[in-house]
Parts: sequence; structure tokens; C-alpha cells
Amino acid sequence: MKKLNHLFKACLVLVIFPTYFHFYNQQAIALGLTDITNPIQDRTELSLKQAIELAYPSALKWNKNAQLLQAINIDLDKPGKSIGSNGKRKHWNVRFAVLDTNKSFLVTIHDGKIDQTKDLTMEGESPYPKQELIRLSDINYDSPQLLKKALEKGGIHPGKDWAKGYNFMLSKDPETNITLMSVIGWNSDYKKMVAVAFNATTGEYIQP
Repeated sequence: MKKLNHLFKACLVLVIFPTYFHFYNQQAIALGLTDITNPIQDRTELSLKQAIELAYPSALKWNKNAQLLQAINIDLDKPGKSIGSNGKRKHWNVRFAVLDTNKSFLVTIHDGKIDQTKDLTMEGESPYPKQELIRLSDINYDSPQLLKKALEKGGIHPGKDWAKGYNFMLSKDPETNITLMSVIGWNSDYKKMVAVAFNATTGEYIQP
């Protein structure tokens, strides 16, 4: 299976995100990394960067050479009006990899705490190249800041029943070498998902 990062080129993010968002959440459930049957009380919300910083020590314990590959919130919240409106979410999946190997590691966060971890190394995958891995120093803008920018551009609304609220994703475009942070929501009639992508280093809007 080809690495998912290749799917997230800036010019394609509006087209492919709905399929990927659904797949990533279903994959997490299938792996036993989420629990949608037990309500979680007193959940703590984290920004995208806070989620990464929380997950990183576990990844380094797994492998001292682990580097960030991808981060995305999980759509487990009950429907509500304010989900993600502050640029933070309660549930996250943060994925790491080891350069030039097939090794991959997933950290799942619930309630501001690490809920589970999973070694996702699979046979047959091509090694992760440098162009796909993200340095923390490349993330100068966080999800609250970029949500504000996305709302200023207009045309993006919080989801209601699926992909609820505002959603956030971080990935690397291996062709442009840009670390992308995307804010995802819906159009005004809630018939189509829309995403607004930014350069996480410069805060610059990325034209789809």
C-alpha cells in the first residue's frame, strides 16, 4: 500500500480529503485504537501542535529515530455547535515513521492523554523518504491561528453529523517540500466538504 502522504498534494486536497478522512477514522476503529461506545467525561481539547508534542515522547520511546509523518483529528465527538471552533479537538491520531525504513507508529490521543499506541510497520511498503517527514521546527503556525485565517477567507462551515465541526490535518507534500496544515469543513449547503490549506511554516495560503 502506498503511503497516504502522497495523496495530500496541495492541488488535490479539496478532492481527496473526504475519502481519506473516512478511511483514517475507520482504520483507527478497526485497529482497536478508538472507543466510540464509552462516553469520555471531562475531555481536554488540544491544538494540532499540542497533540504532536504530546505524542512525540512515545514515538521516541518506540524508536529513537522516529520523525513526524502526519497528524489528523478523529471524528468521535458527539454533534455540537462548537466542535473545533477554537482550533482544538479532543481526539487525535499522530503518525510517525523512521527515515529510509518501513517502520511506522501511531499514537492515539483521547481526553488530552495518550490512549493507545500501535506499531503499524507493514511488509511490502517502500521506505519513507526524507521528503515525507516533518520537523517540529517547520510548524510555526498552529490550528487555532490557521482556523482564523480560513474563516477570514470564508466559504467554510462546521460539519454537523459527519466530519463534525472544523477538522485539522498536517502532512508533507513530498514534491513541493511544503508542510501543509489543512482546515476542513463544509460548504454552505453541507453537500460538499471543503478544505483550506496553509503552509505551516510561513502561514501562507496554498491555492488549490
